[in-house]
Amino acid sequence: MRACNENKKTYIGFTLTEMLTALAVIAVLLALLIPALSMVQKKAMVVKQRAQFHAIEVGLEAFRSDWGDYPPSEYNMTKYGNGSVASFRLAEALIGGDGFGFHPNSVFYQDYLFDQNGDGTFSAAETVYHAATDLAWETAAQNRAARKGPYLELETANAVKLQDIYGANTGSLSGTMFVLADAFSKKMRATGKEVGMPILYYRANVSQIGMDPVRANWGTNTYNLNDSYAAGSGIISLTVPFQSSKTTHDLNEDAADDGINWFYRVIANPNFTSPPRPYRANSFLLQSAGPDGLYGTADDLFNF
Repeated sequence: MRACNENKKTYIGFTLTEMLTALAVIAVLLALLIPALSMVQKKAMVVKQRAQFHAIEVGLEAFRSDWGDYPPSEYNMTKYGNGSVASFRLAEALIGGDGFGFHPNSVFYQDYLFDQNGDGTFSAAETVYHAATDLAWETAAQNRAARKGPYLELETANAVKLQDIYGANTGSLSGTMFVLADAFSKKMRATGKEVGMPILYYRANVSQIGMDPVRANWGTNTYNLNDSYAAGSGIISLTVPFQSSKTTHDLNEDAADDGINWFYRVIANPNFTSPPRPYRANSFLLQSAGPDGLYGTADDLFNF
């Protein structure tokens, strides 16, 4: 810094070297601070996701108390329709198909349909959720009175329609059914909306103790990966709208094992190896895609 006495006036100023040095110090401090702030933000989102998992767990226990079991998660085209996966059933059980709660007539069929007239078919006129519309067999008031729940506050549920995440790219899945989005919101290229990825749901098959990663044997495991994989057409196989370097969600952390071994390695409880047992072997698993929005990578979160 220099002082200049001219015409009895004093000027205080910085030299160019001093100014550049100060700017360099500021740049270094910002380079250190910005990653730290990013890590703090991610930690906060992880805490928020854990809290959402806990709220879902409480809601599912209340559902089981009322209905005798957790909602089903199996992928079964005949029973639940080709356009339905476990994430839809999780959302329906906790908030219903319209946010008014679960209806006892529901059979968890895609698009919230049920066989009201007993003819063995599911038509668009046979919807179980019509809280604002009178139908021939049940008025809107009767429909609302029959509900139980919601078992999860709608603000906590973070419920969105699948098409809000993927736009028209929902494959064979129903885009108008609700899923519970996780806490890691991203702006989706397909829709322009800030929203998280669907929370995956697996109900334990307590009669099975397998942990076999061979695809043909998934049904012999306590947890069946096909509940969300859905024979290659489920949520973890849909096009990723915000990730250009990968085109599909296929649990593909390691191409050598197609990500399948990864899933069963992660959910394995290391304290029980003979025979092997997963975490939460008597209830259910919840899975978030984590900050990167991709299922099957190291930042995925589970409820254990």
